[in-house]
Amino acid sequence: MSTRALILSLLVALALGSTAVDAVLKCWRCSTDVSNGGFCDDPFDPEFISDQQRYWSYVNCSYSTNFKSVNARPVCKKLVQEVYGKRVISRSCFYEDYDDSSDRCGHETTSSYIKTVFCQTCNTDGCNGAAAFSPFIALVFLPIAAMLTKLMK
Repeated sequence: MSTRALILSLLVALALGSTAVDAVLKCWRCSTDVSNGGFCDDPFDPEFISDQQRYWSYVNCSYSTNFKSVNARPVCKKLVQEVYGKRVISRSCFYEDYDDSSDRCGHETTSSYIKTVFCQTCNTDGCNGAAAFSPFIALVFLPIAAMLTKLMK
């Protein structure tokens, strides 16, 4: 095997391995109705979140031991509600049936003092925030793409 083919094989293996390691869905978990939840508001900008907030608020969403269903999957959820007239934004992990539409959560029944304004689920890392694309992934794949381009010349 030539050096060029070996390097190309290693880069492809690295790219595939880096995506397989991060198989757990990561979602933002926060709410504007708590004392330190101001960063959860819209527009949501992860750039201005402290390391401590990120540690506690960007979480792995896997099945809990109390929730098991063959038809359910973990998803990220963004919910905007008016509670006693005050706008509350929450972002969280959620479990929904595979057949559910992404806006089904907006049609769930709530108490009379709660009005759901917006609710949507999604299934990519960080998608319940402003950006669904992780900057870490860009840092991994940009050099790989550059090396592949040089090798192909």
